[in-house]
Amino acid sequence: MWDGMTLVPGRDCGGCTVCCTVPRIDQPDIQKVSGATCRHRGAQGCAVYETRPQVCRGFYCAWRTVEIFGDGWRPDLSGVFPQVETRGIPPAFGMETGIDLMLVGNPLKTVRQRWFQDFVVTGVMNAIPLFLSLPGPRGHHAAQVLLNTEQMRGAIARGAVKDGLEAALKILRGWDFQPAGMTHAGYDVST
Repeated sequence: MWDGMTLVPGRDCGGCTVCCTVPRIDQPDIQKVSGATCRHRGAQGCAVYETRPQVCRGFYCAWRTVEIFGDGWRPDLSGVFPQVETRGIPPAFGMETGIDLMLVGNPLKTVRQRWFQDFVVTGVMNAIPLFLSLPGPRGHHAAQVLLNTEQMRGAIARGAVKDGLEAALKILRGWDFQPAGMTHAGYDVST
């Protein structure tokens, strides 16, 4: 989340509950390990939606906040959990935010989709900090690589963006996932 965030009109989470499973939450009022489903997730979404914790009230994936993502990018439909990224952006970009494309469905199928490749080409060629990531095993940090590399620009120039994305995916699949420890305790909603 970032200051001044607004929601794209006409979009709602619907039945999507990816954010109830994938991310780690380590706040004083609520904790959930990464990859664990929140115990409040019901068949139709959050069972405590009206009284959900503040951290949940304040979180929206980039599909809800960044207009460039079309309706088909809803995470449960696309297999991509897009998030605004504020960490790890090289100073050369001259900006503080980028986009992380976390593959939560079938990663190989997703990177072979034309709509996904077109998005990556647009982001890389317009110097938007763009990351590709995979969730780690339960309780571990995700794997993440920057897509704005000479290798990816070369793959794009050769018309081989699929090959560039598959190479990035190979790096992510070979990742040494690190445990994501918790600093808070008291209300763990992990199942």
